[in-house]
Amino acid sequence: MPQRSLWSVERMADRSPSGPAIHWACRKDAHRAAPSRGGRGGLTVHQGRWAYCDGAVDDREHEWVPTGGVPIDHLIDWTKALDPLRARTVRS
Repeated sequence: MPQRSLWSVERMADRSPSGPAIHWACRKDAHRAAPSRGGRGGLTVHQGRWAYCDGAVDDREHEWVPTGGVPIDHLIDWTKALDPLRARTVRS
């Protein structure tokens, strides 16, 4: 059975308050400095539109800035998100 993307346009359009685009991004310095969520979690609704915080933190105090409506992959810090895949495993 073929697999579908978790973030497919069809799937998000069914549940989205205003389409598949992310209209708000968190730009709080502490959240931007945290490890990346890599698109897993971090979605919420702010002012009736999708919002995303890439920082893997428990703090719910965000500083939302408008994005103009972009796909979620434009908001993920891929350098940080992919870092664990490049890390070496050290075993004793």
